[in-house]
Amino acid sequence: MNNLFHTLRSWSFDKQLTLIFPTVILFTGLLSGTIFEMQPNENKAALVAGAIYILLTVAMQPFLKRKSFSDNTEWFLREFWPILAILLGYLTMRLFRLELAIESFGIQQQDELMIQIDNLLFGQTIPLYLQHWISPFFTLLMESAYLHFYYLLPIGSLIYFYWSDQRDVFLRLRKGIIFTLTGGFCLYFALPVVGPISYIADQFVVPLKAGHEIVYDAVNSFRFAYDCFPSLHTAIPWMTLFLTWSLHKHWIRYVMLFMTLAITFSTMYLRYHYGTDVIAGFVWAYLVAYGIKYYESKLSQRAVISPC
Repeated sequence: MNNLFHTLRSWSFDKQLTLIFPTVILFTGLLSGTIFEMQPNENKAALVAGAIYILLTVAMQPFLKRKSFSDNTEWFLREFWPILAILLGYLTMRLFRLELAIESFGIQQQDELMIQIDNLLFGQTIPLYLQHWISPFFTLLMESAYLHFYYLLPIGSLIYFYWSDQRDVFLRLRKGIIFTLTGGFCLYFALPVVGPISYIADQFVVPLKAGHEIVYDAVNSFRFAYDCFPSLHTAIPWMTLFLTWSLHKHWIRYVMLFMTLAITFSTMYLRYHYGTDVIAGFVWAYLVAYGIKYYESKLSQRAVISPC
């Protein structure tokens, strides 16, 4: 047991969050009693994903102990797993029915506030403006950006920095991803918002003409009920850009910028987010990236002025 605590204490804070966050969710579910309202039949996909992750983690341990992988591969496995772990932590919000905990704690749904801010800033909720741009082809493009670019940008960047042997950048980006996700998940609970596609569905007069119903059913089977504020589909790609922009060639920067803008726009076009959610996601991405850079600069300054 002492060895376990020593190992956990040696982890960086972002790694520790992958255990702290689901523990807090478990405690909240027990405190509110919502954990006893679990519905396994409606969460089969989430349960299967969690079981696969746990089985793979357990199965890898003997190979890691026997040094069956190269040093580089072993390093990647040890340092990449927290990304999957924090996503698994998010699934516990759905599994332990935290939407019911929000209601039991008397936390008010905030869609009306989002709409008021949108109206103040833009004159109308942005997705209502965008419905007049709807076309089957454009919807297909936005679906592709929303479903694929969101994961490709941060995960592709991690793999790129791993293969280019920039481990410090890999760890910095991993830290950014985990901090951005964890903070966003907490705000989902503190400021619950279901989004325009559900809350103001009757105000859309132009159908979205979206395809891939099976894909969307699969995606929705993993989603927490109040997962709109802030828009993490906005925050994660922008945070990736803020942390890695200067490290890429010019053409890569512009490809990443295009992907990021496409994801950001798709969140509103597909009616998942209000403009306010998107602004909050952008601000949150900037704060996380700035905080990481500021902390690292302070560490560098201390290393320079510290006596040998």
